[in-house]
Amino acid sequence: MNRFAYKHWVRAIVIFTNIFLVSCATVSKVHPPFRNENGTLRVAQVMQLATRQEIIGLGVHYKHLLASGIKDSDLRDRSLAVGRVYCCGGPPEEGMAIWFYVPEGLTIDIGDIVEIRMGRQPSKCDPGAVNTAVQVRQKKDDVNGPCRWIPPDPKLWMRVLYCDWMEKEGWIEKGGRQKTWLKPAPAKGGH
Repeated sequence: MNRFAYKHWVRAIVIFTNIFLVSCATVSKVHPPFRNENGTLRVAQVMQLATRQEIIGLGVHYKHLLASGIKDSDLRDRSLAVGRVYCCGGPPEEGMAIWFYVPEGLTIDIGDIVEIRMGRQPSKCDPGAVNTAVQVRQKKDDVNGPCRWIPPDPKLWMRVLYCDWMEKEGWIEKGGRQKTWLKPAPAKGGH
């Protein structure tokens, strides 16, 4: 095989490998961290909003956004966010933060508490679905709103978001090491 053909063969393998890794069973931060959270609702406090340039620079995460059906033209400034589900500081805050897509028409700011529909982890050759913001549940300036960090001790790292409306709306408390509140995905065929 001559040098020119070899170069093109190697390039084709690299491109195929990248497409395969992105579209077949690869999980990124824009997907739910656990398969049993596919489709559930979660709440998070917005920590960061990315610019379009930062989104494009995310490499594999950018490819996952595109593979899930989001158009490149929909990836604008502030269309990707990071939300904390544990407060405030320490490894749990960064390690368990949720990355999510913010659809056009939904305006969020750093400090807002948002409801997020968790996506679906990729499997086999299903590109999955990315986590997506559904609505703002409390604006950052609403200090007396229904959402707060529990327990209220600001020195603790593993505080969890709780909102007064959760139990009434069917949210459940998940225990264990990753304690949190979530609303299960509707049953297939249900509403």
